Amino acid sequence: MTINLKPETERLVQEELQDGHFRSVDEMIVAGVQAKRERKPWPHEGRRKTAAEAVAHIRKLRQGNRLPAGVTIKDLTNEGRA
Repeated sequence: MTINLKPETERLVQEELQDGHFRSVDEMIVAGVQAKRERKPWPHEGRRKTAAEAVAHIRKLRQGNRLPAGVTIKDLTNEGRA
């Protein structure tokens, strides 16, 4: 199998090997996969939210966000179309 890495990823891999944290790239990949399998799922993984939970989450995220004075949602919509 051929794996192509971004330059910054390759640099991180090389640093981990040079620091002696892993003996090989294969060992590093196996450790990463095992760690991924053992961790608890992210909150967005698993069950789906109900509509009410989704709305509550959106409202919580937007709390404190306000449009500038004199700007309407319609203005933003039209700006997005331009």
